[in-house]
Amino acid sequence: MSSWIQILLDFIWASSGLALVAFSLGLILGELRIVNIAQGDLMMVGAYSMYAMRGLPFLIALPLTFVVGLGLGFALERGVLRWVYDKGFMATLLATWGVGIVLEQGAATVFTVSQKGIDPPIKGLIEIGDVVYPAYRAVVAAGIIVLLAVLLLLVYRTSFGLRLRASIDNVEMAAVLGISPQRTFAMVFALATALAVLAGALIAPTIAINPTLGLSFLAPAFFAVLISKPGSLAGPVLGAVAVEFTFTLLQTYLNITVAESILFGLLALFVVVKPQGISWSRTTAREEAS
Repeated sequence: MSSWIQILLDFIWASSGLALVAFSLGLILGELRIVNIAQGDLMMVGAYSMYAMRGLPFLIALPLTFVVGLGLGFALERGVLRWVYDKGFMATLLATWGVGIVLEQGAATVFTVSQKGIDPPIKGLIEIGDVVYPAYRAVVAAGIIVLLAVLLLLVYRTSFGLRLRASIDNVEMAAVLGISPQRTFAMVFALATALAVLAGALIAPTIAINPTLGLSFLAPAFFAVLISKPGSLAGPVLGAVAVEFTFTLLQTYLNITVAESILFGLLALFVVVKPQGISWSRTTAREEAS
């Protein structure tokens, strides 16, 4: 029984971080229609920002890192992406790939390639049955779940969310109704960047920090977005839970290398068989079935 509690706690921790990254990717793909290869490297920026501010209290460094993410996202959108929106898919793909390389090389230059680490602000353990678990991971997982709930409420229950979803569904019609595409694009990319940076900042005390740390999150996050219905903002969150659940199940019975190979093979097969993704809405699914 204790082993299953341990697996469940690890699943909640891993899926919460992946869900935050997947949500940020879903925002960019849904609104800007671009594949941001640099999203994993933005997580790395968050981790290194926390390392650079390790002398500050964690609760001060964390919001400062989020502000860094907002500024970086706005600068990248205005300085790079706005010039390639109309150049096609390959241009935006190469642009974000180039941004990722610059971020990785910049981190390697400033911090070197040697692994860095920071201490978690909460060092205690919690007991659940016979299982002891790091309190920091439990608190962060709960915090991310609350943050995602707030973000989804913002998207689906506010006028801001209505304008955002309108521009995702039809940017031309949204522009006719007075919603500025340029302003919306900049705002969405800045927010998505800040969320990826925040994800990296939150996991920084639990991993070895190096310039390529975000790459391990990139493929699972993309698959989490791809298996959800295009344009959906709740779908990537549920997709991340599905991806992590599958990986956790496989890893329980297989070694990690085999589990990853089977996971990505299954996900690739799913995308080929069902390229339109899963509609996580009961109403929409029923309508599509009829």
